[in-house]
Amino acid sequence: MISQDLLAPGVLVRGASDRYTILNLIGRGGMGVVYRVRRASDGTIWALKEMRPQGELSGEELIEARQLFEREAQLLQALNHPSLPIVAELFTNDGRPTMVMEFVPGQTLEHRIRDANAPLLKSDAIGYGIQLCRVLHYLHTQNPPIIYRDLKPSNVMLTPDGLLKLIDFGVARTHKRGKSKDTVAMGSAGYAPPEQYGKGQTDARSDIYALGATLLHLLTNLPPVPLQTPQPESIRRLNPSVDSRTEALLIRAMDLNRELRFTSCAEFEQALMACLDTPYVAPSPPRRSQQPVAPPPQPATPPPQPPAAQLTPCHSCGRLNKAQARFCATCGTPLGNLPAAKIMLRSAHRSWELRLGQTPMRIGRRDPRQNHYPEVDLAEHDRGIASRHHATIQRDGDFYTVTDVGSTNGTLVNGLPLTPRTPHRLRQGDQITIGEVEIEFRWS
Repeated sequence: MISQDLLAPGVLVRGASDRYTILNLIGRGGMGVVYRVRRASDGTIWALKEMRPQGELSGEELIEARQLFEREAQLLQALNHPSLPIVAELFTNDGRPTMVMEFVPGQTLEHRIRDANAPLLKSDAIGYGIQLCRVLHYLHTQNPPIIYRDLKPSNVMLTPDGLLKLIDFGVARTHKRGKSKDTVAMGSAGYAPPEQYGKGQTDARSDIYALGATLLHLLTNLPPVPLQTPQPESIRRLNPSVDSRTEALLIRAMDLNRELRFTSCAEFEQALMACLDTPYVAPSPPRRSQQPVAPPPQPATPPPQPPAAQLTPCHSCGRLNKAQARFCATCGTPLGNLPAAKIMLRSAHRSWELRLGQTPMRIGRRDPRQNHYPEVDLAEHDRGIASRHHATIQRDGDFYTVTDVGSTNGTLVNGLPLTPRTPHRLRQGDQITIGEVEIEFRWS
């Protein structure tokens, strides 16, 4: 059985061609864990993903999980598109399949819609749809075609430059002509078309349905209902920026009969373009190499650099960033004037957000007998796990830190326990766990 112990910050992982230092946990799912790491050869930041199934698997299930993980890496290694992350290497670490891939800064479209807490404007959603049409068309025109099969807001990253990237290829598959249905039925309820429920073989039109469902979610701020095509005027009632033409193309994309959907993502893209009031201008992707395993050789004469006044240094890692950059491209440290920060709290009872200021924000349980009323009162949100004096979040220069103040049951950040009474610097997207409450730190 594979060990469930997570890799701690500072651990050195030896790959096939380089070494990587664990910086922090980014997230985990049912089958894998993703860390933010620093590559030893050039100091650049990457994402390290290792297979770590949650719960026990049978020998056959473990073999299948390993095959899916390795197939994801092999698929990405063979592809080259601005909206797909690149894979530096695939190797085995401590018996687990592990891949090192491009670290994609930003937030998922799921977080984007959660931040907005309202339907997106038609122009924004259509812009995202056009980008997704282009990367899906690239996949569908490979030989053999690649069907993504799990398009949904949580699997799409939005970078600070406005570029979208697909981030999870765990259930993608190549299209096999002549087969009546897929070997394994996978996907996400609401976004998966009827043929993906084990009733047929998926093809390009299956991804078109999922893209329509994703756009429906962005335009209504409501997850799509499984196997239900939206009705005329249902989208416009929820979002006044949507016109009848845009609504009609989403209804067509999500038709339960795939013969009536768009025949290709190229056709879907043209339909989306026709719904825009102004010409679409795609964000410029950063220049990159298809195989970034080794850093490029340095020229004998360094290329001319912009004047120092046009660059913004990061006082944390020393990188020189573009003058207009708000965050360091290497370590994510805020640059210039510190932007507003907030925490998003989620419990079984409700979700809410709080803005962070200069003064410490105490987290714990109220105690009227001692006149103790913390700014974040968890009394109704867990079953007595949180202490009265549990943790604090406070401003520390150009950062915010979280400190466990000696709680009984401890505080986790990205799944790892904090050392009591030792401030821990928070970064964008860090997940703080106190009892049954999840707290996410965000720069607004």
